[in-house]
Amino acid sequence: MKRNHLRKISCCTLAGTLLLGLAMPLEAQSQAVKTQDRRAIRAEITPELRLAVRRGLLQLIRQQKTSKSFASEDYPVAINALMGMALLAGGYTDKTGPAAYVAALKLNTSTLLRYQKKNGYIDDGDSKMYGHGFATLYLAQLYGMSASPDGAIRKALERAIKLIERAQGKEGGWDYLPAGTGALTNKSANGDSSITVCQTMALRAARNLGIAVDGGVIENARRYIQRAQLKDGGFAYRIGRSSVGGSSEFPRSAAGVCILYSLGDYSSVKIRQGIVYLEKNYQDLNHFPHYAHYYCAQALFQVGGRSWKDYFSWVHRRLIKYQLTDGSWKAGLMERSAGVRTAMALIVLQLPYRFLPIHER
Repeated sequence: MKRNHLRKISCCTLAGTLLLGLAMPLEAQSQAVKTQDRRAIRAEITPELRLAVRRGLLQLIRQQKTSKSFASEDYPVAINALMGMALLAGGYTDKTGPAAYVAALKLNTSTLLRYQKKNGYIDDGDSKMYGHGFATLYLAQLYGMSASPDGAIRKALERAIKLIERAQGKEGGWDYLPAGTGALTNKSANGDSSITVCQTMALRAARNLGIAVDGGVIENARRYIQRAQLKDGGFAYRIGRSSVGGSSEFPRSAAGVCILYSLGDYSSVKIRQGIVYLEKNYQDLNHFPHYAHYYCAQALFQVGGRSWKDYFSWVHRRLIKYQLTDGSWKAGLMERSAGVRTAMALIVLQLPYRFLPIHER
């Protein structure tokens, strides 16, 4: 679980380096690998991609200002968290970058902190545990990227993590509401696999920064996700409920592969089946395309090699093609929030920048 600052080298690059090693000293070998990595990155970050990112970020900032940090839209916690991660993914922080970006990140953060309740729950009444998970992940990324970490952010992050730990259900998953709020309580629910991934990503990000996280909670979550995987490599909506979400769907399957790989499963039969499932299905239409590719991109970026190269070549062209004239993205059949889908598209496009700690290989 400890953050690894070394980039994994693709099999092709490694093989080429070994051959060069017959005639090259170690220092020259290392330089050859760095040169190949830089070339690969330059090929991914095209001028068209940079333009799409700039237009998308400016659209989010305009909407943030006119809606008072998305208070007038659905899911304000989720939008602010994802918009914040989209800005962080470009290498900007609440202290460094263009003035408009810095101001936007400060507003994102102050808004999310105002939504946090005494029990640690970051709640707008609509985003539920999805919003809480995204907000917790954002705070972890912001804290990890800051040259002078803010003590208030750390305290808010620690409280948010404790809420996630307390809200875990008996099966190891999480549902829409944390324990003790409303009619649905996680302690008696089986959980939802996609919400479970969202919380586990936040736990992993915080733990990588040195924030205290209960290892048993993470292990129970891992087992829950593993049990949700089906024979075709995809993932079910809930475990133990064949009548509801008993078949594989691409969006939650992308999330499942993403978190298992993030937790260190790089080579098991199960993870290989999951990766093959994503490779076979990522071009298929689905009701939640931006959510689906938010996770698929992170999963295949970690896998690297041909899996990532082929996928990103396809997805970045598709995202640029469907960007609207105002800089936002066209909705999927069940994606209501323009802010959420725009932020997710921007996070996918900026993966080659390699700034967010959670995306380190």
